[in-house]
Amino acid sequence: MKNLTESVSAAISELSDLESKRESAIACSRRIIRQTKTVIHGIHTGSDVKVEMDRLMEQMSEMLVLCTEPTVLCSGPVQDAMGEFAEAVILHAVMSEEEIPGHMDLKIPATAWILGLADCEGELRRVIMTRLMDGDLDGARSVFSRMESIHEQVMLLDVPDAIAPVRRKQDIARGVMDKTRSDMTTASIMHR
Repeated sequence: MKNLTESVSAAISELSDLESKRESAIACSRRIIRQTKTVIHGIHTGSDVKVEMDRLMEQMSEMLVLCTEPTVLCSGPVQDAMGEFAEAVILHAVMSEEEIPGHMDLKIPATAWILGLADCEGELRRVIMTRLMDGDLDGARSVFSRMESIHEQVMLLDVPDAIAPVRRKQDIARGVMDKTRSDMTTASIMHR
């Protein structure tokens, strides 16, 4: 039975290490979510968010180092942070009129990237509404065109919910797009 004691001790040590990595990753995920809010707010206010984006990228790199084990990578807070990260990076790319980086560029799972892409539509609606309220119909049209391109891709996804809850995001995105299209139509008619 001596071997059993050593085996249990080794397993406890490994599980303890895993728990430590998971706790560190969760703490890091909270910092990432706070930072994504800072980035997104900065984009909405028209601020230069380069420093905030750099900090966000550093934080994600730190968390990814902790996520080598599937148990850590697949934990809810880590996945949420990766989705929020994807949303902020995609929004920044869209508003900067840059190429949207894919999930492999960002070194995050496709699931988190897809969910971030879908969530980005809501942030683009906020940008459009702000521009419409400011009387910038051309600016709103430009952002709406990019939003439509994203929406088309999101709506093409056919992924089982067990892999990613895309259908729920598609339903939300459809509603966001319909409201935005209606607001754009109303603003265009009033402008004429």
